Amino acid sequence: MLNLPFLKTSPKSSLRAGDNIVALDIGTEQLKSILFSINDLGIEVKKISRVEQQQHAMKSGIIKNLDTVLENCRLAISELTDRLPEEQFPKNVVMGIAGEYIQGVSIVVNYQREENYEKEVTEKEEGRILSQIRHKIEASGKEDLSQRIGLTNDDIEILHITQTGLEIGGMPVDSLVGYKGRDVRLHFYASFAPKTYTEALKKVASEIQLNVLGIVSQPFAVARAYSGSSNRDFSAIFIDIGGGTTDIAVVEKGNVVETKMFAFGGRTFTKEIAKMLDLEYRYAEQRKIKYSQKTLNRELSRDVQKIVYPVAKLWMKTLKSALSYCDDISSFPTQIYLCGGGSLLPEMKEVMLEFPWKKFLPFPVVPKIDFFTPEKLDCIKDNSGNLRNIFDITPAALTKFVYDMKEKEL
Repeated sequence: MLNLPFLKTSPKSSLRAGDNIVALDIGTEQLKSILFSINDLGIEVKKISRVEQQQHAMKSGIIKNLDTVLENCRLAISELTDRLPEEQFPKNVVMGIAGEYIQGVSIVVNYQREENYEKEVTEKEEGRILSQIRHKIEASGKEDLSQRIGLTNDDIEILHITQTGLEIGGMPVDSLVGYKGRDVRLHFYASFAPKTYTEALKKVASEIQLNVLGIVSQPFAVARAYSGSSNRDFSAIFIDIGGGTTDIAVVEKGNVVETKMFAFGGRTFTKEIAKMLDLEYRYAEQRKIKYSQKTLNRELSRDVQKIVYPVAKLWMKTLKSALSYCDDISSFPTQIYLCGGGSLLPEMKEVMLEFPWKKFLPFPVVPKIDFFTPEKLDCIKDNSGNLRNIFDITPAALTKFVYDMKEKEL
């Protein structure tokens, strides 16, 4: 967590209510995309596309073969826009990003109103305070991250600086406007990534002729998409187990305070099944999925279980290690939500239930473990009838990020 003593604001987008937008989650095993629009009531999901990624397309959540990923993106856009009148074609895209080098940092800013602190904050003054702070975060945050991951400032790109909480005179508020007081405390969440990663995503957007509304840290988006997660009495840990990575977000009192990512996901299980059962990768993947769905016969299921359980134990050790690096957290929330295709393996929840949380990590009690299912998403109306799976949570969360972004502009 950065503590600053006292975002260049981005220009307002030209989005209009009802405009079709694409949310693009370029996953290791699947490229998932959603066609959606936003209005005063929330998000309207119109169509969902899922395209299987070739084994060589991605590595640890990062694009490895750009041509292959581009071809899959074109196929996805074609599926989303099939039978859509040309005037309703999407012009904008929001993209998710994950991987070990995507850094997120919670920032607490203490600001003092030196003049007129006995008067109410005006809209103009609030805008000036936020603008000043964003500029400070950009400079200090980049410097801090460059030291942490060994890249120069020029090699790092700010993905988004999102305001997650406000206080004035020690009282939490939704807006400073209309309140009196000298001491202002602001909570932000800033995400940074190496430029090589973001440039690859921008290249994809350019090739499919879409304007990038934002490149969003996926664990942050997932945590903010859960209904009620920004409430001041809400605390939880979100764990998104994808094909190439596991993404973690810790929420305390409505603020995302930490994100971690590590390169261990469903693909590791598939590779082990392929090796131990002497199967081609694609057949091993099919067998893993059928095992997760409980549609394998008893004998095959037993074979897969013997392979998967030790790998799940190793994943749990890696998760424990990642959580132990959350330096600023003295006590973890006692609610965990799982999502992502990898979490469908029954062994994932099993090893978590077996793990002695209180012995190795600062948990006051053993955490409760639940799934983050689509009906728990905030402000999303599914008109496609296809938003039913926990592996669709990440692209759906990207739609919520756009909605929140528009809300702040209004």
